Amino acid sequence: MNYKHIYHAGNFADIAKHVALVFCLDSLKRKEGGFFALDTHAGRGSYDLHSPEARKSMEAEHGILKLLEARPEDKLFAPYYTAIRARRGRPLARYQGSPTQIAGALRTQDRALFVERMSAEARAIERHMKSDGRIRTEVGDGYAALRAFLPPPERRGLVLIDPPYESSEELKTLIAALEDAHRRWSTGIFLAWYPILSASQRAGVHARFEALRIPKMLAADLAIRSDDAGVGLAGSGLVIVNPPFGADEFLRAAYSAIHRTLAPPGTGYVEVARLTPERMAQ
Repeated sequence: MNYKHIYHAGNFADIAKHVALVFCLDSLKRKEGGFFALDTHAGRGSYDLHSPEARKSMEAEHGILKLLEARPEDKLFAPYYTAIRARRGRPLARYQGSPTQIAGALRTQDRALFVERMSAEARAIERHMKSDGRIRTEVGDGYAALRAFLPPPERRGLVLIDPPYESSEELKTLIAALEDAHRRWSTGIFLAWYPILSASQRAGVHARFEALRIPKMLAADLAIRSDDAGVGLAGSGLVIVNPPFGADEFLRAAYSAIHRTLAPPGTGYVEVARLTPERMAQ
């Protein structure tokens, strides 16, 4: 399968993922020291919501455009709206993906690396933003980038691992890469995204992460459909390693607002809970 995110840009899963990303970026900026951000599966950085692909799927209409129309908990989502360049009273024509959101958060002392295996998508990132020497885009394997660039000289920062799950082995590959990356950079914030297709699959994903025995892992799941309805993507989840202070409460509130706005009545759920404690027992 040749995955193209333009079909899914601005859907509920993007909202959930990026709300968490923006929260983590803002938390890093609370300290003056510079940070490093690595996006291992960056995509193209900006998506035209009027494109034939986006209009065919209509996922943005049922996602970000519906959220902006309802605007629940405006103060809660204000940083995210700023990151995607959404302004009250103006229609949103483009959805800004994770590279654009990360680039917009950088200060003069911060750096970012965007890795994308499809050269056309990577070149789109380069056309879309100015680097000022702080941003680098590479065509390549995002998992290989974890081995090549961690730990960073800054010692502070985050990694977003958001693969397309084209392969049945994707989760296995992600788990192994996360274990290795955390071994070399135990203080970094890691955000690992996964789809929710069924209750049993979700439980299996949680179990695979728990088995790593990495301390301070938070699982944040949002489903807008029943996860046993057999409808494909029922929800999306994030495992966050070293979540910033207040992440649990923030994501629980934000995901609940998204769920109330986007899920059909009586369907789906929100669950934000720690997978592992602050310290693992020996």
